Amino acid sequence: MKSLMRWSFGMVAAMALLTLAAASSFAGTSFSQCPATGADISGCEFLITVTAVNGSGAATAFTVAVSSPDYGPFDGEDDTLVGIQNASGATLNSISLTGAGGLDIFGFDGDGACSGEYSPQVAASECWGGVYSEASDYTSYFNNTETATGINAAQTSGTINFIDGVANGGSNWFSLENALTVSSLQSSTPEPASLLLLGTGLLGIGFMLYRRA
Repeated sequence: MKSLMRWSFGMVAAMALLTLAAASSFAGTSFSQCPATGADISGCEFLITVTAVNGSGAATAFTVAVSSPDYGPFDGEDDTLVGIQNASGATLNSISLTGAGGLDIFGFDGDGACSGEYSPQVAASECWGGVYSEASDYTSYFNNTETATGINAAQTSGTINFIDGVANGGSNWFSLENALTVSSLQSSTPEPASLLLLGTGLLGIGFMLYRRA
């Protein structure tokens, strides 16, 4: 009888644990680093976690995660809400990004998160000048603590600058063009190891030229 009771108690406990695990999986993952915007009712669709910066505070390593459930572009078509979490151990001043496969992630066309076109929408006070913007530049896509520089002609690469920096453990957000995936956002800043290899290669080429001369 006692054995049966122990077995029954064990089964009930196991079922309870399974139920809790299932409930946890259905809860999903949301990123509150971004304000709820349009279809992204729980915040950012993607979260970039910066894990290393160089001496200038530029991101040199990061990971990208997608929310669960994934609500897709906040405009339901081709604009993506992205959060930044700084876990580098130092102040983050900028991040350089390239759209994989030639995606023009900096091809701003005036309908970013700060355009005021969505419900729910970003508070105007977070946008440049305290107003919504439909300008075809970063003022429609970024909040008032960010700028964009170094955008190439194809609008596939550029640098997002955080005016006052993002402290370690702090966060920020912005929006980009295109319906992106986790693999769409790539770093444009060489890691220190890559720079070392490049420098070594250039020294080798220089030495060969010197010997030929």
